[in-house]
Amino acid sequence: MKIKFIIAGVVYLLGLIYLTLPSPAYPDLTQAERSDEPGDTYQHPDQKGYYTNLTRAEVLGQIQSKFALKILGITIPSYRLNYRPEEAFSLVRDQLKSYYLEEIIYPLRESIFVNGWEPTHSPQYAKMLQNENPDISFRGVPFMSKVTLKPTNSNVLARVVVWTLMFPVAYFVFKSLKKSFKNV
Repeated sequence: MKIKFIIAGVVYLLGLIYLTLPSPAYPDLTQAERSDEPGDTYQHPDQKGYYTNLTRAEVLGQIQSKFALKILGITIPSYRLNYRPEEAFSLVRDQLKSYYLEEIIYPLRESIFVNGWEPTHSPQYAKMLQNENPDISFRGVPFMSKVTLKPTNSNVLARVVVWTLMFPVAYFVFKSLKKSFKNV
């Protein structure tokens, strides 16, 4: 029984270290032009918009590698969640065109939404000729896509409280399950 409490204590302390690490820097997209449109600046100051010719895989790979959480030189892996493009209206911002929407997430911490609009790959424009597709241009320069980044942060105190409450709750749930399986 004593070993279970020691293991739980070590897991708890490791979790506290993970949850209290400084947040990773909000990344910029290289090989891209930063948008100065109202929806990407003063209307939504937490979001950044970029015009780029990078592919979806290149954009997501670059953002995931820059949005990295490190401890003692070791990078803690993040997870990517893929959403339907229609969810960009509620998760990123209203009236945002989307071809893909992914979230790079650190569980119980922060995440960043990556929304990309590529009209040449969008199903709604698939039947159109290449010259009929809407153009994406910024200051007269044509681009293949527009990428919008939106961070989602959480309070460190809230993280620690939730983490701390998970342990007694898990204890009572397992105790209840053990009791219910005994009675079967």
